[in-house]
Amino acid sequence: MKNRVFTTGEVAGICGVSADTVSRWFDLGQIDGYRLGPGGDRRIPYESLRKFMLSHGIPLERLEEGERRVLVVDDDPYYLDIIPSVLARDDDYVVLTASTGFDAGAIVVEHNPQLVILDIHLSDMDGRMVCERVKGRAETRNTRILGISGFIDDDEIRELSDFGFDDFLKKPFNVDELSQRVNALFDIPNSKLTRPKAASA
Repeated sequence: MKNRVFTTGEVAGICGVSADTVSRWFDLGQIDGYRLGPGGDRRIPYESLRKFMLSHGIPLERLEEGERRVLVVDDDPYYLDIIPSVLARDDDYVVLTASTGFDAGAIVVEHNPQLVILDIHLSDMDGRMVCERVKGRAETRNTRILGISGFIDDDEIRELSDFGFDDFLKKPFNVDELSQRVNALFDIPNSKLTRPKAASA
């Protein structure tokens, strides 16, 4: 989605204005883009359009329709690298990352991710607290939360749903299983918290 480029007509539909208005924005330099050759059709990249909409108070719903935003929160650089790499195989996913609960909170407010892959034991706060805060916001109350941890017992896993977690995967996990869990959380309306299977690193 982030690599997508829009025509003036598409931008007009997204912003609820006429194509002439978008062309005027473009020609006045109010929205960044480029032409297809001298005097050619105007093209506006996704990031330019998103920045313009945010600065002018235009709701992002139509722009982000169909976009699957995933926030990965982990203080371990290995998982903060490998998880986005796995998700990047699917162009539908826009992956954001945070290494602390504090940074995660700021990203959640700005981007309203549909899925958060959340380490239970962060350096600055308990991941269960982060989960409760995400689920406590009206804008993200339906956000799916996949908990991950290598230091948690079965009793604690069973209690995760009480904090708002939708699923859990124990570290170390198989990357294919991660993909399956993520797809399931997006595609199944009422995912149940499942106990982890034995998995390889």
